[in-house]
Amino acid sequence: MDMANLTLRNGAYFVRYIVPKDRWRDVGTALGSSTGIRRDVLKSLQTREYKTALRLRDAALEAIRRMVNGKLADAGYAPLHGCDVPDWMKPENLIADALDARREIQNASERADDDFDDNLQGPSDPRRRMMDGMDLMLEDRTEKLNAAGKDGGKYYRQFREIALGESTPFSAILDRWMKERASTASHSLLSLDRATLNHFSRYLAHSQDLPEPEDLMSFLRSQIVEDVPKRVLGEFAEWLMDEQHLSAKTAANRITPLKVMWDFAIKKHILEGPNPWQGATAGLKRKAGKQPVTLRPYTASELIRLFEVDPNKAKRWAWGPAIRDMMRLSLFTGARQNELASLTVGRILNRDGAEGPLWGIQVTNDVAKTRNAVRRIPLHPLVQPIIARRLSAADASNPDALLFPDCKPGGPGMKHGYYFAKRFPDFRKAVLGDASNDVVDFHSFRRSFITYFELANANGAAACTEIMRDRLVGHESKSMAGNTYAARDLGWDLYSRAILGMVDKGIPDEVKEAV
Repeated sequence: MDMANLTLRNGAYFVRYIVPKDRWRDVGTALGSSTGIRRDVLKSLQTREYKTALRLRDAALEAIRRMVNGKLADAGYAPLHGCDVPDWMKPENLIADALDARREIQNASERADDDFDDNLQGPSDPRRRMMDGMDLMLEDRTEKLNAAGKDGGKYYRQFREIALGESTPFSAILDRWMKERASTASHSLLSLDRATLNHFSRYLAHSQDLPEPEDLMSFLRSQIVEDVPKRVLGEFAEWLMDEQHLSAKTAANRITPLKVMWDFAIKKHILEGPNPWQGATAGLKRKAGKQPVTLRPYTASELIRLFEVDPNKAKRWAWGPAIRDMMRLSLFTGARQNELASLTVGRILNRDGAEGPLWGIQVTNDVAKTRNAVRRIPLHPLVQPIIARRLSAADASNPDALLFPDCKPGGPGMKHGYYFAKRFPDFRKAVLGDASNDVVDFHSFRRSFITYFELANANGAAACTEIMRDRLVGHESKSMAGNTYAARDLGWDLYSRAILGMVDKGIPDEVKEAV
């Protein structure tokens, strides 16, 4: 257990001298480290008793420092200087040290040792002995803090409450939750998590009448969960809408990651239930639901007007060539704008024709919105020349070369579709007029793809089934059989027949001619 430079290994105590970071290489060279650096030096104290180890600690640390200085002098380096303020006395280390103690205490057995000597004073179970040792350490630190003119009592209370699980800093949750999220969530979800945590940190500072922290995540990590009143949590949504001017739907999306994080902490026994965010988004969703959803697919006449715009004229709007190509690709693949804007040379499939005549695009995990969005989509011959032209302009030898380098990344997740999403509305409004506002957007090409897919199915395209639609657009199948038992990839031949059938029996001829 690392407390006050003491480490317990195999039942015996060691003293741990921590080398200053800027001297790791000097000390590593002087001591002949195989890696060239040395972060610390361990020395056995030859005792299993915490009180004895505590008594021997300071002299052992000084002996190690003298030994290291001697080696440094022999190697021609400057000596290490004594530290007036030990690392544990630095405020930023309190939480980390207390959490280390908490983990050690939780992992210690509550069962009495089989070989415990009843004649010895003290508790018979390892956990109780560890807690007693921590209290002795805290008493020692308290005296030193008070002697240095600091509030030793406050340090004692905070350390002990965290170590015994009576209070929980957000860092105890964030470290574990964010590690798990990084292995399961998409990049877009992780960027939403970060946006939520930044808003929540800003809000906690506001609720305490503090200025906005320079480092929002560091501030949040240092806050104590139990110190945040339930009332403050309950007013977060109002603050998001009233002070940050977010819509009810966006406010609900900001709260959802907090609910997920609390569920994780309760499941891992970091926090006690119930989850205070349970049901917090219900009212927001009802409020957002009152706003009529008017977005729809494009009509055939609207698609023709968009497709017939001269690409040279489109240059008077920023990103004209990218807009021209991505509109067509989205209609014929159902891909989202960021999935297209992020396309690279390596994500163009089947150029050798091994699986059939159609090329394809690959949506990979790093750009997929959800797990289901990772997929392969064949390219219809009508839009394959767009990709061929983009490939010829790219560095074909580099699989990471972008096909749409004009789509510069931006926003919280540095998405390639970020600025594109801001430019397309200018183009759409210029072509279709103000009447298209709040009625259609770039996502309406995806809506049109799904609409034409359904029409093709009704018109007899055998491959255009519900499960094929879900696989191609990256949706979770509504049927348990399709979602749980069917293969994730149903085969290139079937996907190709679905795309060909969708275009042949779903998309109107006049739209295909405009393409």
